[in-house]
Amino acid sequence: MKERKRKITTITIIGIMLFSCVATLSYALWERLFTQSDENKITTLDCFDIKYTGGESVALNNVIPVPDEEGRNTTPYEVTIENKCDTTVKYNVILNNSKNSTLNETHVKVTSGGEAKLLSDTKEIETNTSLDGLDNYTTNNKSKVIGEGYSLPKTTKKVKVRTWIDNATTIEEGQNKTFTYKITIEATPMNGKPTINIFNHEYEIRTETPDFTKGYPTSTSGDELSGLYMTEDDDGDTYYFRGKVENNYVKLSQNSDLVWRIVRVNGDGTIRLILNEKEQGPGDLEFNTDDSEYKYAGYTYDNISPCTNDNPCTSNFNGNNWTNSTNIGTSSNIKGKLEEWYKTNLGEYNNKIALTRFCNDTSYGSGTEDANLSSSYLNYNPIQRLETGKQTLQCSDPKKQNEENRDYGGVYKLKIGLITTDELVASGISYNSPYAIETNYLVKKYNYWTMSPSGCASDWKLTFMLSNDHISDNNIQEKVSVLPVINLKSDVTVTGTGTEQDPYVVQ
Repeated sequence: MKERKRKITTITIIGIMLFSCVATLSYALWERLFTQSDENKITTLDCFDIKYTGGESVALNNVIPVPDEEGRNTTPYEVTIENKCDTTVKYNVILNNSKNSTLNETHVKVTSGGEAKLLSDTKEIETNTSLDGLDNYTTNNKSKVIGEGYSLPKTTKKVKVRTWIDNATTIEEGQNKTFTYKITIEATPMNGKPTINIFNHEYEIRTETPDFTKGYPTSTSGDELSGLYMTEDDDGDTYYFRGKVENNYVKLSQNSDLVWRIVRVNGDGTIRLILNEKEQGPGDLEFNTDDSEYKYAGYTYDNISPCTNDNPCTSNFNGNNWTNSTNIGTSSNIKGKLEEWYKTNLGEYNNKIALTRFCNDTSYGSGTEDANLSSSYLNYNPIQRLETGKQTLQCSDPKKQNEENRDYGGVYKLKIGLITTDELVASGISYNSPYAIETNYLVKKYNYWTMSPSGCASDWKLTFMLSNDHISDNNIQEKVSVLPVINLKSDVTVTGTGTEQDPYVVQ
């Protein structure tokens, strides 16, 4: 193994993805085809593998230029990266544009997780002319880096490439144009720790796998494993803070009294914040005022259609009114109160706050789903994960035991919401002893609601997960403190260093 490592400087993984976009009959009728052609080729390093799960062609008809929100929901082309090595691998996702493309790069939006950009705005690099199959691709021997990331040792991850036509494209600019490209992934093994830039500050990414069955740090452990960790959410790589963290303080303006803490960088590049103290929030609230039916565990209920990953329920704040609402039925008590608080306290910062994912995971865990609660109990999946230590920052669709979708809870895109139990566990808050001590940045001397339901039964009715120094259950009709959660857009600029004395201040 040592002999091989001395010879390796760069690993190049070659995969092909063909994309064509053709206007037919009218500007409004587009056909988009994803096709993998040629074989995947791996030149070196037998412990690192890449698999294309796109396989056969995927055709989407009647695709027109769309806003980024819709573009992010288009069917991705998925690449699975399996790193069986003992080292972290850094990779770039590279787009090689065909010389025959006629649609200008200023009209193509791309993302492989993280911020969506116009292809014309992505970083340009020299084409690797030694690769097979690129003779008719790239202009002036230049290619574009449309994404980058890390593959941690002994892990498997998916890279999801999405492309769409920018919504600002006119008929003249887009009609009867074609765009064809090939994707190559180039990766290099790393000797040191990976890093990520958050607000112009380099944070080291820890590559250890945390023990999610225990709190961290505890009274018997040190805090040397505190820091920033990486996993995946539904949009790509996400980076979350864990343990004792002292450089994740944020204010939305110099004049604002509200102080926030960074929870994580989401897979779409937005930055998730939680309010630091309850005194600045909306006060103690009931999650819902009724607990007589299962549905009241939902952040919304009696939804018009299920809130799923492919079709999330959306509430978009705009001009002191909630508009562009899709799929949503009745808001929970806490959702309505949070949105009112947003209007009063965050309306002036609305253009800095992203509309992005929140999770109220009402998918089936265990127990019996009955027409009433008289003799049954039901556990939702969040408590199943808490008991096993198998946390995820990916949200499940609101599935019932029989795999049908519920009409309450699920996946949302919102301006404001709550933290989940999975995010708490990732941060070091535990369900079982030993519990985290107060040096953990999310430990408080009071309880506060999460967005994750626990279960239902006749004697303890509907419960919801909450936390002080650990995670426990509580009836949804109880009044509990609320720490709102928002997400900053990926392109905000800040000053400061992120400490309590010198927080990041959004400009």
